[in-house]
Amino acid sequence: MINVKNSLLLFFFVFTALSLKEASALVDYSENINNNDAQINSNRLSSKIAPPKNESKSLIWKSDISLTTNYEAMEIDSQKIGVINLNSHIQTPVNVYFDISYWNAQTNKGSQNGNPRAIIGFNWLRFGSPTDEARFDIYGGVKIASKATLASSRNDKIFGIETTKRFGTFGLGIGYEVSLVGAPASESDLNIGNIQRIAISSGWMVSNDIQFEIEIENFRIQGGSSNSQTNYLNQSLSFSTLSPKLNLTIVPSVNLELGARFSTNKPKSSQDIKSAKLFDLHGAYSNSLFAGLNLNL
Repeated sequence: MINVKNSLLLFFFVFTALSLKEASALVDYSENINNNDAQINSNRLSSKIAPPKNESKSLIWKSDISLTTNYEAMEIDSQKIGVINLNSHIQTPVNVYFDISYWNAQTNKGSQNGNPRAIIGFNWLRFGSPTDEARFDIYGGVKIASKATLASSRNDKIFGIETTKRFGTFGLGIGYEVSLVGAPASESDLNIGNIQRIAISSGWMVSNDIQFEIEIENFRIQGGSSNSQTNYLNQSLSFSTLSPKLNLTIVPSVNLELGARFSTNKPKSSQDIKSAKLFDLHGAYSNSLFAGLNLNL
């Protein structure tokens, strides 16, 4: 046991020394920091706000790949739930991008597979220099049904628009998304109407290694149709969430993301909305804390 402790102490000493050496080499204070190499944040907003890694006069983007994984902890009806979120973003040289996401929840009843989501988007407009660039994107995709208890048994179609703007070391993003929901395959699921989402996010690059972001989301779920199913949502629901995030650069191309989601107002209904299967809507059932890694290639 003593040898193990000594080995661990030696390992952490060497790791800390190397980290300090690497951190001191990240920024050369004798020269101005090049904003073209900075990122506002490590999520999808940053991939749109941040300039290309190798900007060229032709305005053609190089391929950009971002892989994100995080662990999110929440509590619903006194039951602790851990969620593993996986997200990938691929930006192609022809102003087309792809987003794929998936989640898996760990409950006291075991592992539950979430609803996979696939998006294809188009960089419709893009203008300005890298430090004050503006974009306007449109996208569409699907969310695939799952048989898990927490997941939805619907197949939904997704359409949205998003615009982002850089202001030097600051960034602002506004998006609108609508989900055209399908009929649930499970009779126990509430039949609901379309889901609308409005998101406003802003980011601030404190330094090359520290970025802050805050995001506000509002969700509106329309009531379901009584014609197709007796078990339906009889009134519209609306709720909002606030999500602050901190991104820290561990090594080049790898960021640590820490954040939380808070419900500013919870959905109010006389029905049990858990049967509406809104688990993947941020803050629908519970506040949460999350931490994860972002890899940029």
